Amino acid sequence: MQNKYIKDLAWAISSPSLVNEQPGWPNIVDTSKDTWVTQWLSSLDADPSPLQQHLAKEKSHFIGTYFESLWAFYLASNPQYELISRNLQVNSKARTVGEFDFILRDKVTGGFIHQEVAIKFYLGFNKQNIHEFSDGKHIWLGPQCRDRLDIKLAKMINHQAKLSETIQGKQALESIKIDVDTDKLTPQLVLKGYLFYPQTQPVTPPKFCNPNQLKGSWLTLNDFVEHIEKDSSDAWALLTKPEWISPFSSSIEHNQSNIFFKKPDILRTAREKVLNEQRPWMIAYLTESKGYYTEIHRQFIVPDDWPHLYDE
Repeated sequence: MQNKYIKDLAWAISSPSLVNEQPGWPNIVDTSKDTWVTQWLSSLDADPSPLQQHLAKEKSHFIGTYFESLWAFYLASNPQYELISRNLQVNSKARTVGEFDFILRDKVTGGFIHQEVAIKFYLGFNKQNIHEFSDGKHIWLGPQCRDRLDIKLAKMINHQAKLSETIQGKQALESIKIDVDTDKLTPQLVLKGYLFYPQTQPVTPPKFCNPNQLKGSWLTLNDFVEHIEKDSSDAWALLTKPEWISPFSSSIEHNQSNIFFKKPDILRTAREKVLNEQRPWMIAYLTESKGYYTEIHRQFIVPDDWPHLYDE
């Protein structure tokens, strides 16, 4: 695949879930049986205009919204489903209670499906954790310390997936002619992304995490200085958020300013970014083959006092 948007779409569909289904949880969406997808993606790669037109309608450029838009395009194109509603708001008299990310009708069974969708990137470290969705020993935290795996799962499972059980949720569904008292509505979760493991200490994910999860690593800026001297990659790329989804690749002929070929250059640029912005930056380690630089590993470089913004 040559088109960046098509690569991201393919990743959104085929990448493994961060978590495995557990007793009492909503269903975890499995797209592995969608045999039609490969040919469909090939045709889109030849003519990506339908996807580009779809994405152009989005007003937000946040990575979560981008991923959700990719997923919406997949659902709208899926012959098994009718996409009935996206971001259906659930309101009380005083406030917005929540929203249904996606409401679908399964054309095979005739039943309705409620999907909650998210893409997340979490860095793990050792710290006592008594939260319901943890192993008690570790915390998995977003790079800017605003999000946690355990808290996100609690929200998705205990609140978002159960919106149809609330009075306000039932009223919202009635507005699109779904009566949950008579119509079957199945909640499902889509949680994709990466877990980043500290390179300097052992950390294990919670047992509910998918063993086939996508993995990266993280290092403090100080440790990165020592690490990069021993690294044998052909090149390195600093990734902006739009580049966080599918694995990075670039033609050798395509001169990109975020690709670095010398260790002093990537070290200097990474140090400037991390210190000036006081936040983690993602780096892709690249190998060169057949005229392309392709990602073989990704890593967050964090300030030496990270997670300095975090206070449990």
